[in-house]
Amino acid sequence: MVTQIKKYIPVFLTLFAIACFAQESFDHFQDPVQAELIYESRSIRPDTPFWVGVRLKLDDGWHAYWKNPGDAGMPPQIEWTLPEGFSISDIQWPSPKKFTAMEAIGFGYEDEVILLAKVTPAKTDHSEIQIEASISWVVCDSSSCLPGSANVKSTLAVSTDKIQVHDVHAGHFEKARSKLPKAMNSLKGERKNGLICIPIETSEKIVSANFYPEQEERIDISVDPVIADDATILLKEQGSSSKDPLKGVLVLNGKDAYEIYVSLDPHHSTDVAMNLNNASYPAASGDAHKFSGSLWLAIALAFLGGLILNCMPCVLPVISFKILSFVKMAGESRRLIFQHGLAFSFGVLLSFWVLAGVLLMLQSWGQSVGWGFQLQEPLFVGILAAIILIFGLSLFGVFEIGTGMASAAGQATTKSANGLTGSFLSGILATAVATPCTGPFLGTAVGFAVTLPIFQALTIFTSLGLGMASPYLLLGAFPNLLRWMPKPGNWMITFKEIMGFIMLATVLWLIWVFGAQTDTMALFILLIGFFFLAIGCWIWGKWGTPVMKKRTRMIGLAAASATFIIGGYAITKASSMSGNSPAPLTNAEIAMAEASPSELTDRWIPFSPELLEKLQDQGIPVFIDFTAKWCLICQANHLVLEVDNVEKKFLQKGVVRMIGDWTKSDPVITEWLKKFGRNGVPLYVLYNEKREVEVLPQVLTPDLVIEKLDALNL
Repeated sequence: MVTQIKKYIPVFLTLFAIACFAQESFDHFQDPVQAELIYESRSIRPDTPFWVGVRLKLDDGWHAYWKNPGDAGMPPQIEWTLPEGFSISDIQWPSPKKFTAMEAIGFGYEDEVILLAKVTPAKTDHSEIQIEASISWVVCDSSSCLPGSANVKSTLAVSTDKIQVHDVHAGHFEKARSKLPKAMNSLKGERKNGLICIPIETSEKIVSANFYPEQEERIDISVDPVIADDATILLKEQGSSSKDPLKGVLVLNGKDAYEIYVSLDPHHSTDVAMNLNNASYPAASGDAHKFSGSLWLAIALAFLGGLILNCMPCVLPVISFKILSFVKMAGESRRLIFQHGLAFSFGVLLSFWVLAGVLLMLQSWGQSVGWGFQLQEPLFVGILAAIILIFGLSLFGVFEIGTGMASAAGQATTKSANGLTGSFLSGILATAVATPCTGPFLGTAVGFAVTLPIFQALTIFTSLGLGMASPYLLLGAFPNLLRWMPKPGNWMITFKEIMGFIMLATVLWLIWVFGAQTDTMALFILLIGFFFLAIGCWIWGKWGTPVMKKRTRMIGLAAASATFIIGGYAITKASSMSGNSPAPLTNAEIAMAEASPSELTDRWIPFSPELLEKLQDQGIPVFIDFTAKWCLICQANHLVLEVDNVEKKFLQKGVVRMIGDWTKSDPVITEWLKKFGRNGVPLYVLYNEKREVEVLPQVLTPDLVIEKLDALNL
């Protein structure tokens, strides 16, 4: 959506500029572009192809666009008028430059661009021929864009004698050809976790690379290419899974431009990852931090990890409802209670199976995803927040969801099939709000599972689900364990309202996550959606209940449905407005940081493999916090890392602190997690001055962090 909007920035600015200039005298306006049709020779031979060119001379500060303009812009368009029987080739585009204007990345040219084309003549009886070019363009500077057009033509003599070179234009053609990218043999690329890996055969060491894709929206142009192993160029895909060959211009070391054609094998992958196999990271490049136990140990760890998920704050409201439903069933048959325990457990298991299937399927397709991947999508976060908001409103008595849906919050009548359906939905909801958390044992087990064949991986995920569901299976099988609970009474109403506030707190947390993934306008539209959902719930509770007359109830339900549709549309619209990801460190910032590393120790900086390597070369310790805003354990641990005595210890030891934000999908961070045998966050890594690395526990305490920092020999 953002990319599509950026595409029309020049159009909007062009229309604005036209309106402004229309109010001024045309005599005061000077076009920033001078167009000229040039030709390499003064005469042509009927049997010999020749070259012509369109030369656009740009004023200082203005730029024209390449055939793929990038985020915004429009390339020059040329319509040729040729003598009968003559034909002309496609435009030969010089290698472009990359520039940023109006927060959009563009590809194009500054100062001057010459677009060459080859003309193949036909036999003619005329002594001269005329070639005409109708040119249109859009050029931009730092604050505005202007359209332009010109009709240019040239007359050339037709002769059977030796062709006369044009002494003035010949230099332009020589200069233009020097800027054309050289042809490179077809290359074979590989997909790996959202990256396209292109091995380059060259005798010269590659120290820098720029890539200009010919296809739009194929490569994420906001991410610079990365060089792995000095000979493999890594490009980040923009979500496209196209099997078509990748075309574009590759510029190596700032001087050598090549036109490349890369065929992709979607089924083949390598271990290449962004700067992760570099020899500068011996401790992280092997399997030293990966799980090395047996399958049975992984299954046991998964069970324990699932059991611990029940203690996560965001799961407590749903879990509390489930326990309350068991309290309500105190007088029911043991068989019915056990059936509800089974229904809840099946909802949990089915949810884990679906998550595991999607996770494994996406990884098999080369996508870079990990545990909690669904919460990296704003739409999922918005829908989950809306569901929890609706349940929260029902707890305050704004409306009664009804037999089936009320039981999804743990409040169902238990003697009906709808009650069992509600217990099943409770299991799904509990899993949905639990998956952001990677507690003890869970990260290791899931990280190991995704490296196994599908059957073994599903076995581990099944154990994870059974671990989470086991308390409710136990309560269903042995209802006497609930004897310590108070008898049903008014306390349950108060408890229900308290849980409603916890539900609203969960909604606030999800809104915060949504805001981090999008932008202010998207957040505003999301709140509008929630506003209409709340109105719909109120209308439903006021006029849609069974106690109302049929006519009133039908009108109420229709009005509530209309507001739900408006609210749902607003949530969907807000979710499509993707915000800007945290800006990675630029090459200039990395160079400045390398020159003055002491200036980095007083704050958190974005994770950068390149800067990490340079800091390690200088023997500077680095602490990396791989985190996400949807991970509650991560947020609790971040409070630990901001305790005064912990921050003072970081400063005292001169440790550079990096934060790898995984709130939105990032293939680089995903690869680093995998290097340490993890498939989710949190992950805390401490490199000492000798490049030795230590992985800290997933639950931090101030004393633990200080102890690890004191062990540094500085």
